[in-house]
Amino acid sequence: MSTNSRRERERKERRKEIIKAAEKVFFAKGYDRVTMDEIAREAEVNKALLYYYFKNKEALFFAVNLYGVRILHDMYRDCLRLDTDGYGKVRAMTKALYDFSKEHPDYFRIYCYSGTERFELSESPDAREIVDLRTGMWRIMVEAIMEGMQDGSIRSDLDPVALSIYIHTLTINALNLDLPSKIVLKARNIPMDRFWDDLELFLEAALRPGSREKV
Repeated sequence: MSTNSRRERERKERRKEIIKAAEKVFFAKGYDRVTMDEIAREAEVNKALLYYYFKNKEALFFAVNLYGVRILHDMYRDCLRLDTDGYGKVRAMTKALYDFSKEHPDYFRIYCYSGTERFELSESPDAREIVDLRTGMWRIMVEAIMEGMQDGSIRSDLDPVALSIYIHTLTINALNLDLPSKIVLKARNIPMDRFWDDLELFLEAALRPGSREKV
């Protein structure tokens, strides 16, 4: 192995170690309460080296978020490959989002937070990849919806792009409820699993052919 190759491998390993250290801190404290000093201590590097690898805290945050987005993107892509109709693929994608929120709750929390307005204009390379992956997931959903419209499993009188946005908005917000909504559900003895099951029934009624006549 050449000296340059070894140095590049070591650089990538050090970067990965810093990301994992930042991940631990962000998961524990969120974004706003974390400082670069804390991340440097957790990673056992000095701040100068930390800033050599990452321009600022936001760049590190997106590097952590990217790990989770890649997981979710792969889950969506797997859903599109299922041997089922278009509606089945769409339902599998909504279930994938639910599973992601349960199996990777910290990544899901960061995923939701990174979509807020404060991060929209980030120039981080990792942020740009996240935008590409999220756009890819949207396209996967649209493809499944269009497939469902063609095979008759999804009503064809709606715009598939708008429909994909409706589905994403409903599902992501259902899994990221505000505190008053959580309090109301708890007071009604409605657990999140049941709340999600009811949402899937709502989506099925809205998406299936003939649903307009039933309304």
